[in-house]
Amino acid sequence: MSAVRDVLLLLAGGRSRRFGRDKALERFGAPTADHPGGEPLALRALRRLAPLAATRVLVRAAPLPGLPADVATCADPHPGRGPAQALAAAFAAFPAARWFVAPCDLPWLSIAAYRRLAAALDAASDATSGAASLAVATSAHGLEPLVSIWTPAAATSLARAVERTPELALHALLAELPIVRVADLPPACFMNVNTPADLAVACGAGEEE
Repeated sequence: MSAVRDVLLLLAGGRSRRFGRDKALERFGAPTADHPGGEPLALRALRRLAPLAATRVLVRAAPLPGLPADVATCADPHPGRGPAQALAAAFAAFPAARWFVAPCDLPWLSIAAYRRLAAALDAASDATSGAASLAVATSAHGLEPLVSIWTPAAATSLARAVERTPELALHALLAELPIVRVADLPPACFMNVNTPADLAVACGAGEEE
């Protein structure tokens, strides 16, 4: 039997109300041979975070053009009901030792940030005999539930909570779980693309590693 490994879950199924169109498909950065109009945000995130896990999963109801053949998909069962139920479905469909959870609309989110989360989760688990169940990034705005690493214990808690409350807010669940908060990550990691103006600012905010 093969060992259960880590899985990267990329959430790209929001309604993009403030953007006005599906921002997962919005083009970011300079043209390339593969992406003459710029790289779509969802594909950018899948590429940049690929080293985190051998298995990458796109969590989204609609198809994504250009999705690499080695990226699996998990359909958001109820688009528009929030990320909690989508995550619960993905956790159930793709068992893992840990799930690295990321949104598609933070174009400067980095592998280094997740390595900080993983180190903090490992340290907290060692110190408390395994009590810590997930690590969550914090920004100037507070907890960032979609920049997180989940363990099977946390996934089980989420599944039970979603059964009781299908439109559960992740912040409500995090208030009940033994989480590790990880602060002092680079502010650029949380440069969120909510509007076309945000996208323009983010495009000029940095350079690729």
